[in-house]
Amino acid sequence: MKILEGFRPRLIGLASVALVVAGCGGSANDDLPLITASISVKNIAMGGECETIPVRMVPKELDEKANKYANARQMVVEVPTEGPTDENGAPMCNGSAETLPLHTGTWEFSAPLRSDTARCDRNIQADGDRNIIFIDAVEGCEGAPAEPEPASEEMTTEEAGAEGAETP
Repeated sequence: MKILEGFRPRLIGLASVALVVAGCGGSANDDLPLITASISVKNIAMGGECETIPVRMVPKELDEKANKYANARQMVVEVPTEGPTDENGAPMCNGSAETLPLHTGTWEFSAPLRSDTARCDRNIQADGDRNIIFIDAVEGCEGAPAEPEPASEEMTTEEAGAEGAETP
């Protein structure tokens, strides 16, 4: 009997913890997805060395509902880069990382790159574009700018008529 007396306080403590845990229910926001963003960085190497780039995320305008585990405060993700690799004659360092879960809404992303600090605002949603791509000397976080489409060689009849009237 003396053995059971020593365990009695522990048993009472464990029973009370079990009751508290059983009484805790989830919230409606538990069903909402945890959303992360993928961050890629392409930075010019300095002296053949690559470094870790701190990418800052600042909430701008957040939605009302998000998973209760989503972050809604400023945070920094360290993006380690490797290389350098020769890309079009420039020594480039490349790296990528995932963010912690983000609250849905508009966030400002910024990264200190060799040429300047790159910044962009992105609306983070479960079904939206969550790829943040910073390339040194390229504005924003969309990656490389799209190639312009070549101008059509065909002219409309108005343009052809106007061009013919101007020539002597």
